[in-house]
This record gives sequence, structure tokens and C-alpha cells, in this order.
Amino acid sequence: MTDRQIWRQFETFQKRYERKYAKQVYALLRRQARQIAAYLVENGIEQTIAAMSLLIRRQDVADLLQRLYTDVGVRWANIEYGNILDQVKGYDVPVRTKAFGFNAEWEAILNIFFTAYGGDKITSIDETTKEWLIRKIIEGREAGLGPEQIARSMRDDKTIPLARARVISRTETVAAANFGGMTAARRSGLRMNKRWVNAHDGRVRETHKDVAQGGVGGEVVPLEQPFSNGMMHPGDPQGGAKEVIQCRCIVSTRPARDGNGMPIRA
Repeated sequence: MTDRQIWRQFETFQKRYERKYAKQVYALLRRQARQIAAYLVENGIEQTIAAMSLLIRRQDVADLLQRLYTDVGVRWANIEYGNILDQVKGYDVPVRTKAFGFNAEWEAILNIFFTAYGGDKITSIDETTKEWLIRKIIEGREAGLGPEQIARSMRDDKTIPLARARVISRTETVAAANFGGMTAARRSGLRMNKRWVNAHDGRVRETHKDVAQGGVGGEVVPLEQPFSNGMMHPGDPQGGAKEVIQCRCIVSTRPARDGNGMPIRA
């Protein structure tokens, strides 16, 4: 498959799950806003601001991200398995073809990932929600509104939660799919390389454009070696927000080959 074919395959998959999880993220953000609004009416402005960190339940976001990574990561891992198999057709090499499932093995892999990076993701989402809600309260107070009026504006404001839901869903579905693809390659039983594939359109950020344009697009490195930007794959949390938020790139894994073109066993 060409880079463009790989990205189109990914785009079709990712958009489907972005839409699915944007709805769930939006529902969560709206529910949080309604809960804070109810507390505000009952307890007043100052107490609500002081209690905000306790009122936004960390576990709500944690549960949603766990579902997203399990769903999207496993499904894309199996697609990437199929892509790897297509690349070794006609060669006498064993590939571990047992598909991923929602099982203890995947749960263990995912738990390691969330232990390392999940906390920061959850904190970032929760902190942005708190900042939005506190800003709504302060702006309402400065405008001379009372708790009930501010609470109503929280309940009625659908625009910001919708925009944030789309950003979170795109960012995390891309990261989850890339995480799944990398995991599939590690389980293939072959020595693997990886290639950073971008969308090849006008919305690709400067640092993700093709190598000839000063970015990382099209770069090929061994599976366990970081790309030149220090990231293991698109959506890698180590890249920081400026490299990760709303990224649409995909990592394409490819068997390393010997001098005769044969795939090399791990």
C-alpha cells in the first residue's frame, strides 16, 4: 500500500470512532456542567469555586478513556495485523496471526500504558474543564449575575463542550489507534520498521510535513527507535500538546528485510 492508501484506510476508520466518542465526551462534559450548576445553586459562588477540584470526578474521564483505548486500540491492531500479513504474502516466514481481543493480555498492555501516561491525560482534560467552569462563574459574577443565572448559563452553553469533545475525541482516537498498531507490530514475530504517514493536505502541521519540507512525514526508523522528533508514534504523549492535539497522522509498520528482500524474523 502507498502512504496515501494507508492514510485513507486509517481516515475512514478514525472518523467513525471520532464521531462515536465525541458523543460520549460531549455527554460527559455536559453532565459535569449540570452537576456543577446544581451545586452552585445550592452552595453559592465561593464555595463552588473552592470545591471545584472535588466536584469534577477524575474517575469519569478515566473510565471513558479506558473504553476508548480498548475499543479503538484493539480494532486498529487487528487491521494492522492484516496489513502486516499482506506485506509478507508469498514469503516463507511465520507470523503470529492470532488476533487481539478484549482479553487479559490487552488489558495488561493497556494498564502499563495508562500507568505511564494516562494520569497526565486525565489531569489535562479535567483541568481544562475546571478552568472553563470557573471562568463561567467569575464572568457571571462580574456581570452582576446571581448563582441561579450563572448556573443556567452553564446548563445552556453547548458550544464549548461540543468543540472540546471533538478535539478530545480526535486526539485520543488517533493516539489509541497508533498505540494499537505499534502493539500489533511488536507481536508479529518479525523485525519491524515503522513509517510516519501524514494526511498530505494543507492542514498537516509544519513538524509533521514530509521530510523534504522539514517535518517527520515519510521518515522510516526501526520499530523501537523514536522518530527524529523524539516520538514513538503519532499521538505519543511524550510529544506534548503542540505535537499531539488534533494530529491526524498514522504510523505504518513494515517488516525489515534482508539483502534478498526476505522479511527478517525477530
